[in-house]
Amino acid sequence: MTLPESLPARLYLLAYDPEKNRVTARSQLGLVLRAAALADLYLAGRVTDENGKARASGDRRPTGDPLLDEVLQELTEHRPRSWPGWIARGQSAVRTVRTQLEAGLYIRVEHRKIWPDKIELLDRSAVQRYADELRAELRQPASRTEPRTAAVLALAARGEIATVISRGERREYRQYLDELAVSTGPIADALRKAWRSKQAQEASG
Repeated sequence: MTLPESLPARLYLLAYDPEKNRVTARSQLGLVLRAAALADLYLAGRVTDENGKARASGDRRPTGDPLLDEVLQELTEHRPRSWPGWIARGQSAVRTVRTQLEAGLYIRVEHRKIWPDKIELLDRSAVQRYADELRAELRQPASRTEPRTAAVLALAARGEIATVISRGERREYRQYLDELAVSTGPIADALRKAWRSKQAQEASG
């Protein structure tokens, strides 16, 4: 099976832990997927940075990807706001991407009334191969990493998706991951800020 092209869809699949048979990083996954959508649009030249704020630019036609189109529409219809501010609006991102992947037969969702829905990854080998390819990039010079691959690695690190990059690897490859984050402009660091803000709110609440 060929994996979906969009960065949010790929990061959702990568967040699945095949040993535990569940999606991990649930507290921050919505933030990661919103950041991934912004990064996808940024790399395509459809979102730009304007004095620390995200603004839609260039082609504003639908992309065909549900989350990218949702974010692009928000950027078009609302005033510019900070990158962490856009990322923090991620409440519906997980459901949007999950529905997309379920329709594309990448996952199977068992809808349950009392317990959380049970999710099954349908092609584990394809996702595992992709994860292995990503980890192999950690041994390559950052300058040789393709921008979309760099974005996935940087966002997985900033969003603490341990199924992609463990805590130990984040420490070991910190400088390399910082170099990769440049490919996302301000987005990877904005994700880290949004995630830390959410952690602080949860701790105080």
